[in-house]
Amino acid sequence: MDILSNRIQKAVESVLENESLLGGLDEMAASALQNWGIQNVKRIAEETGDLDDERAEESMYPKMKAARSLMRAIRVWVENERQVSADERAELWTKIEKKAQDLYDAELRLPDAATFSSGNPTAFIKELLSWFERYTDKKADGKKGFFQSLFNR
Repeated sequence: MDILSNRIQKAVESVLENESLLGGLDEMAASALQNWGIQNVKRIAEETGDLDDERAEESMYPKMKAARSLMRAIRVWVENERQVSADERAELWTKIEKKAQDLYDAELRLPDAATFSSGNPTAFIKELLSWFERYTDKKADGKKGFFQSLFNR
């Protein structure tokens, strides 16, 4: 196994082996959140392809920590949002936004929680994570030059 593959495998294991990221969620919600987490940590590890181990670790650590923290914040929201007061809900939602800013960028602003399906935990998680993906895609499109975006390349 080459160095990058090993790095990616360790990143994936950091999600798979961390029960605090998914504990308390039903199987489908946990699976949706875990799959998203795996996708993110793989991307983080892949971005270190040309770095030596020490620099890769320095580069990956804050992003990996942010990804896991965001997963935990989402789990806590799903577990508690129906049982807490409006003020506590606002605090939990602000925490998700802050964790997302740590992972993506400080400019990220989440829409109101009601924007996402609150019908069931799995639908909520999938819609929120889909929103993050669209946000990332928009940011990437904004970084493209005029002709790149014109020809979608």
